[in-house]
Amino acid sequence: MIQKRFLRFLLISKNSRSYLSCRGISKYIQQDISSKSIRQTFLDYFIKEKNHVFVKSSPVVPFCDPTVPFVNAGMNQFKGIFLGTQVPHFPRVANSQKCIRIGGKHNDLNIVGKDGYHHTFFEMLGNWSFGDCFKEEACKMAWELLTKIYKIPPAHLYTTYFAGDQQLGLAPDLETKNIWKSIGLKDDRILPFGLEDNFWEMGATGPCGPCTEIHLDHTGHINRSQLVNMGLHDLTELWNIVFIEYNRCPNGVIDNLPKKHIDTGLGLERLTCALQNKLSSYDTDLFDYLINAIHKNCSNIPKYSGKFGEQDWNHLDTSYRILSDHTRTIVASLADGIIPEENQKLRRILRRCFNLSQRVFGKEQGLVTELSNYVVENLGGIYPEMEKNIKQVHHIIKFEEELYKTLRESAEKELKKLSLGNLNLDSNDLVEITPSFVLAYKELHSILPNEIDGNMAFKLYDTYGLDADSIQQLSDILHISFNSSSYAKKMNEVKLKSKESRQIYLNSPFNSLANSDLMKTDDSAKYSYEKNNSKYTFSNISSKVLRIIENNQFVNRAKNGASCSLILDKTNFYCEAGGQESDKGQIQFQNAVFQIDSVLNINNYIIHKGYLEGDDIEVGNEGIMIIDSESRLKFMQNHTSVHLLNAAIKKVTKGSCQKSSKVTDQYLNLDVAIFGPKLTKGHIEKIECIIQKIIKDKIDVQVNITDSQGLYSYESITLIPGETYPDNNIRIVEITDSSDFVSREPCCGTHVLNTEDIEDFCIISSKSLGRSTVSLHAVTGERAKLARKNASELQDDITILKMTLSEHLDNPEILDMAVSSLKQRLHFDVTDNTIIPVVSKHDILNDLNEIGRKINETGRNKLKNFIDLEMHDALKSSISLTKSNKKYMVHYLRSSVMLESVPLQKATKMCPDIPVIIISYSDNMVKARCCVPKEYLNENFNAQKWLEKTIAAVFKSKIAPPKGQDETLVCNMKARRIHVQNWDSLLAESIKCAKDYINDNL
Repeated sequence: MIQKRFLRFLLISKNSRSYLSCRGISKYIQQDISSKSIRQTFLDYFIKEKNHVFVKSSPVVPFCDPTVPFVNAGMNQFKGIFLGTQVPHFPRVANSQKCIRIGGKHNDLNIVGKDGYHHTFFEMLGNWSFGDCFKEEACKMAWELLTKIYKIPPAHLYTTYFAGDQQLGLAPDLETKNIWKSIGLKDDRILPFGLEDNFWEMGATGPCGPCTEIHLDHTGHINRSQLVNMGLHDLTELWNIVFIEYNRCPNGVIDNLPKKHIDTGLGLERLTCALQNKLSSYDTDLFDYLINAIHKNCSNIPKYSGKFGEQDWNHLDTSYRILSDHTRTIVASLADGIIPEENQKLRRILRRCFNLSQRVFGKEQGLVTELSNYVVENLGGIYPEMEKNIKQVHHIIKFEEELYKTLRESAEKELKKLSLGNLNLDSNDLVEITPSFVLAYKELHSILPNEIDGNMAFKLYDTYGLDADSIQQLSDILHISFNSSSYAKKMNEVKLKSKESRQIYLNSPFNSLANSDLMKTDDSAKYSYEKNNSKYTFSNISSKVLRIIENNQFVNRAKNGASCSLILDKTNFYCEAGGQESDKGQIQFQNAVFQIDSVLNINNYIIHKGYLEGDDIEVGNEGIMIIDSESRLKFMQNHTSVHLLNAAIKKVTKGSCQKSSKVTDQYLNLDVAIFGPKLTKGHIEKIECIIQKIIKDKIDVQVNITDSQGLYSYESITLIPGETYPDNNIRIVEITDSSDFVSREPCCGTHVLNTEDIEDFCIISSKSLGRSTVSLHAVTGERAKLARKNASELQDDITILKMTLSEHLDNPEILDMAVSSLKQRLHFDVTDNTIIPVVSKHDILNDLNEIGRKINETGRNKLKNFIDLEMHDALKSSISLTKSNKKYMVHYLRSSVMLESVPLQKATKMCPDIPVIIISYSDNMVKARCCVPKEYLNENFNAQKWLEKTIAAVFKSKIAPPKGQDETLVCNMKARRIHVQNWDSLLAESIKCAKDYINDNL
C-alpha cells in the first residue's frame, strides 16, 4: 500500500514533460487507423466472426434503472438478464455503448481537463454472452482481437485474475490463470489481485463474479508487471472481462448462479489512444476535430498546445479539453431526451460550457450550438438518434444559454454590489451564479461562520438548492472552510430518514399485507374490451372478496351504508396510474351493490374504495364487477389523444418534452416544455390539423408488450425524463401514419382501438407555466363537438352585433356593455359546458377588440364627457362630512365600466379643495386615486395612509405616488383584477372602510 501511494505521488508530481513520455508501441501498428475504423473493427469481429448480434446503444439515461443517474457501463441495459428477471433475446450480443460518468460512484466531472484521459462521456465497446460461452472462449476472443486484428504486441500486455477471498470462501480463479497460460502468456504477465480490482458486483446483493483484466503498457521497454494497477498513465487497464457466475445473498453468502454470463468492457477512447500512438485522448481523432473547431470559431485565441499542469499556466488548454469533452456529453444527453431542468448535473455541464465560451473563448453566444454540429457529424453515424434529434439539441442549448445569460447578469450584478468591489468574479469559475446563489451568499455573509458544517451545508442545499460544488465555491469566495465530509454524513442521515418516512400506511392494515401470503390482485382484465358494430363492449367479470377494510382495520363483514375498501382476487377496473384517473362502477352481489368511487394500487393489491347498498357482504363473497362503460370510453379517447398531442407538438415545434399529463373523463391535460419560440395560435392550428387527420385516417392503435431490452431497441420512442419503467411487461402504444407521423410511447393506460373512435379533438386552453413550460387542456368526442358549437353560436352573436354596430354608435355605452357581455363568455373552466376551442377564442377576442376599437373611436369623447357629467353630479350629491364637519368624497366612478382606460387624474382635479378618493372598474380591473390638500394633513392622515389602509387593503393591491410627486398629497393604487361576481361586495366594503378611516383620523 505504501509503495502504491508513493508511485501515485510520483505520478502527480511529474511535470508535463514526464507526462509526455515516449511510447514504443507505434512502430508495430497502423498509425493512421481512425477511431471509426477501430470501433467498426470491434463490432465486425464479434458480429461477423463470433456469432454475436448487434444491439444498439441504450440511451444515456437509464429509463428502467433508478439506481444510477446515468448509464455508466455497457452492462446497464442487461441487468434484468443478470438478475434473472428477463430472458435474453439473443445468447450473444455486442455493441458500442454511450456512457456518462458525472454522478454516483463514478464521477469524473471535476477531473476532466486536468489530465489526458478522464472524460464525462465515453464509449464502451462490449460483448456479452448470456449462458452461452464462458471463460476460455471470452479470453481467447479478446486476445485474438487485440493481438491479431489490432496487432498490439503481446509483449505490451499483462493480464490479471482474481486472487480469491477467504472471508467469502472463494478460491483463487486458477482456471482463468491457466487459460491465459494456454494462450501463451508467461507467469510474470498473469497477475493476481483481490476483491477491489478483480471481483465485480452489481450491488450489495445479486449477481457477481471474478473478472480478468488486460492491461496495456504504452512503453513496452521492460517488464513492469509490479506497476500494474498503480494508476500510471502509461500502464492502463484496457479490457475488463467479467465472469458472472455467483449470486451474493442478503446474508452475504455467495452461491452459484444457474447460468453463467460474460460481461466485457473495452474503452474506445483508451484503445484509440493506444492504437494511434497518442499521449492523450484529446490528441486522437475522437477529440481533435472538436478542438480544431473551437479554434476555428474563436480564431483570436491561441491554438491548443496540449499543455498540462503548471505549463498550462492560464488554463487555456484545460479549457479546450473541458469544452470539447462536455460538448460530447451535452449532445449525447440531449439527443437521448434528458432535460436540463430535471437533471442539474447536465445543467451544470451546460453552464460550465457557456461560462468557458464567454470568459475564455470570447463568444457571448452560439459556440456550444455550433460545436454540437461537429459532434453529430462525427458520432451521428453510429448513434443515429443524434442526427435525428439535432434540432431539439439546438433548441435546448439556445434556450439554456439565454436562461444562463439572464440569470448570470442579474445575479452577478447583485453579487458584485454585495462584495463592495472586493470580489473579482472573472477570476472565479462561478458556473452557478444564480439568484439562489446570491441569496445563499447574503445569508452566509451576514453571519460569517467559522466553518460550513454539515447542518449549515444542508440548509444551503434545502433552502437554496445548492449542491456540494456550489457550496465549495461559496466557501472559497468568503474564505470559510467547508466540511464536505460532515455534509456527506448529514445527507446520508436525511436520505435514511426520508426512506423511513416513505413507508406507506405504516400503522395501517396494508402494512401486514407485505409479509402475508394473500394473493395479489389480477387486474389484467382492465385491458379486455372489444368493438362490435362501432360500439365498445367491456366484459363483466366475477370476483371474490379477499379483504374488507373499514375504519383502517380489516373486518370480516361490511354492513349496509358502510364506506369501506375491498381487496379482490381479480378486477377489470383501471386504477389511477400514468396520469389516468381510475374507473368508476359497481360490484353486484346477490342482494347488495358496492358503488366504487376510486381504485388505487398498493403493492400490487388493487384497493376498491366505495360504499355498500343492500345486504351485508362478507370476506369470500363473490360479485360481478361492472365498470362505467361510458366513462371508460371517454378515458380511452382522452388518453390516446394525449399521445397524439405529445407527438404532434414534437412534430410542429422540433424541440419539446412532456413533463406531466392528466386524463379524466371530461378533459385531457398535457404539460410540455418547449425549447424555442413560444407556442402560438398558428402552432396550435397545425397541431389540431395533424390530430384531426390522424382521426380521419382511421388508424389502428397498436399495443405491443416488451421488456427493457425490447424498449431500448425501438426507434423514435418517446420516453419521459425522470420516469422509471419496469423491466418486464412494458406496454408500447403505437400510432403511425403513411407520412412521418409517429406516436410511440410506453404506457399502462387504456386506449381506443382505432383513432376514428376519438371522433373529434380540440384544444380549449393554453397557459404558460414559466419560461419554457406550457399547459394545454383539450377535449375529445362529444365535448369537442360541444366546444365547436359554443364557438359557432358566439360567432353568430358577434356577426349580429357587427351588422347593427352602425345603428347604435350614438349609444357607445350600450355597445360596450354588449361587448363586455360577449367577452364574459370567453371565461370558462375546463369542466364547464361553455368551453370554446382556444383557436376560436383567439379569433373571437380579436373580433371583439376590433369592435371595441370602433366604439372607442366614435364614442371616446362622449364617454369622457360622462366623467365630467358624473363628477359634476357627484360634487352636488356625494360630498360627505366628517364628525368635525369637514368635506370629503369617496366615489366609485360608474362610467368607468364603459371605458377602456380611465383618466382618474381628470376626475380628482375637479375637486382640488377636499380629500378625495376615486375608484374605477374597467375590464375586470380596479384602480383608485387619492388626493389630500396640504392643509388636511396630520400625523395619522395623508393620501398614502388613507388609500393604503382602506381601498388598497380591501382589494389586496399595492400603492405608489405618481413619479416625482409627494405620496402624502397624491397616491395611486395599482390596478388589480377582480372577478365580476366579487365586485359589488368588495366595492361596498372598501368605500365603508375609507369613510370610517377619515372619520376616525381627520
